Amino acid sequence: MLRTLTAFACCVVLAGCGGSGSKDEATPSDQPVDGMFEVGDRQLHMTCDGSGSPTVILEAGLTGDHRTWDPVLSEIASTTRVCAYDRANIGSSEAAPTPRTVSDMVKDLHALVGSGELKPPYVLVGFSFGGLVSQLYASTYPDDVAGLVLVESNHPDENDEFEAELTPAQIKRDREEARANPEGVDISASFEEVQAASGLPDLPLVVITAGQPAEWPPGWDADVFNRLRAAQQKDLADSVPDGTQVIAEQSGHEVPMSEPEIVVKGIENVLAKAD
Repeated sequence: MLRTLTAFACCVVLAGCGGSGSKDEATPSDQPVDGMFEVGDRQLHMTCDGSGSPTVILEAGLTGDHRTWDPVLSEIASTTRVCAYDRANIGSSEAAPTPRTVSDMVKDLHALVGSGELKPPYVLVGFSFGGLVSQLYASTYPDDVAGLVLVESNHPDENDEFEAELTPAQIKRDREEARANPEGVDISASFEEVQAASGLPDLPLVVITAGQPAEWPPGWDADVFNRLRAAQQKDLADSVPDGTQVIAEQSGHEVPMSEPEIVVKGIENVLAKAD
């Protein structure tokens, strides 16, 4: 699991990213936004551009911030409203108590779209661990979500299926390293929360999967884990009747940076179906 969440399925932590101000009054929905928004007794940093509906919400991987999406956001802004943000404990967003789980992130996002006056419906785009956030949001608020794009997303059963192939020593080491993530996320509990959810609603879905071989930790059987990963990606695409899988042939895990045009195309395809 660690490989998929810290070495494989997470963005690199980006230092020094920041918003340009605070939201003191209602912001016109067709104006660029780059600032802080209230989420209960805390604030999260969010940047938005473009106009139109549905609003596209970009969810970064574990430890990643809004700049994960720079090449994608600028393209989608020519089509509709699009926003990216920093979760608690990352980038310019304020700290939240830890440990946190994916359900905490869903609650924060729901408060954020309200504070930012982002009206549903939304197309959610989740990269890596952010795919779990997007999946749980869609199952929690199905009436608010018009479509979903999962980019190299974790699968809800990934933790269980991976650990079934590891030795006790490997599991112990993997869990210890995963607990050190800067967001303070309880990884195992987060997978359990998504597993316990009701599943995805029937909506347009594109699953984007890396085409280049993965690098697994020493001692992990690459054939076994590549096979598991491929099956999990296909299962995500098959989880709704209108699901489609796209292979980013030239990319490893970091598809939003290496082949942003594929992510943009996936979002555009979901937007076309969501209209």
